[in-house]
Amino acid sequence: MRMFPPSRVSFARAPRLSRLVAGSFVLAVVLAACSQDGPPLPCPAVVPVADAAQLVRFDGQGRDLTDVLFEARIENFALTCEYDDGVIESQLLVQILAVRGPANRDRVARLGYFVAIATRDQEIGAREEFALAVPFEGNRTRVLAADELTPKIPLQPGEDGTNYLIYIGLSVTPEELQYNRENR
Repeated sequence: MRMFPPSRVSFARAPRLSRLVAGSFVLAVVLAACSQDGPPLPCPAVVPVADAAQLVRFDGQGRDLTDVLFEARIENFALTCEYDDGVIESQLLVQILAVRGPANRDRVARLGYFVAIATRDQEIGAREEFALAVPFEGNRTRVLAADELTPKIPLQPGEDGTNYLIYIGLSVTPEELQYNRENR
């Protein structure tokens, strides 16, 4: 299969969503799927990257429980899509749970996540990273953050959503990746 030029795929970020709005988005996805005439055209599959689905960020070199700044994991995701003039126009909702650790004094989890679009034979066509700052307000130690993206994938004749995969994962350092692999 061919690799498509990265400039053909575009990402846009919607304004930050609250938990209530994120829940409404998921409900709208279900209702839209039920209200279409005939079977819906397929969306690309969303695949969480196992080694990057969670993150433990430490303060400095220590690896003790008291050195944890925060923990985060991809809690949920939802994708809807429409076909418009040879382009798959998608809405991707990503929910990330952040848990404050004892070493986190500024009460914010600063992290990033990535979204990559690939062909079925694993050729990455586009990849983009998104930064999040998740505040722990008041006495909260757990926060569910939601972000919505609108990836657009141009199609070649004969292609549909089954020709593509959308990978999501947290942005981890090599040390954090190794920690994830050692602590499964």
